[in-house]
Amino acid sequence: MKTLKCVIVLFAIVGLSLVGCSDKSQSPVTPIDQASIEKVIITDFTCSDYPIPPYIIDPGVVRLVGGNWILKDVGSIEQITSSDPLVAGTMIHYMTATINAVTGEGPVHGSLTITPNANTEGGVWEGNFTGYRSKMPGSDTLFTIPLKVVGHGRGGTINGMQIYMDEVITAWGIPLDGWYGMGGGFYKSH
Repeated sequence: MKTLKCVIVLFAIVGLSLVGCSDKSQSPVTPIDQASIEKVIITDFTCSDYPIPPYIIDPGVVRLVGGNWILKDVGSIEQITSSDPLVAGTMIHYMTATINAVTGEGPVHGSLTITPNANTEGGVWEGNFTGYRSKMPGSDTLFTIPLKVVGHGRGGTINGMQIYMDEVITAWGIPLDGWYGMGGGFYKSH
């Protein structure tokens, strides 16, 4: 009888270990573990932007070199309107580009800072953009610049949030006389 009880207990222990029962809790127990299960919220938005006076806030360096206009760190200020108040506000960006003096086409990249109109307790969006300026089909004076924008919130209530935008700029002039943009994107918050 004693042997039978030992065999039953042994089978019970082996059975429970095979099924995966444990005396250890499977739920998060530390704040770090609990943070890893927080829900990420994706918020979509649309936006448009246009330059506002004084338009160019830093002339940067603009020069013609070997048939290309070289623009380095040209700073401008724009008003960005959006379906989301955390994106709408004032945008300052610094652009660098190499534009062919004849075709008006070439790569564009730079950095931006958006100060939202909404109360973010001092938070701003900071990011970078890249794109390529090419002639708009059927036009010799208009150019299109599809841009990819990636950024993050710094400070205030948007600190640590991430922002992604696809924007299309319509520009005119060689190297650049004016522009406006339209697009959309999303930001991630938790």
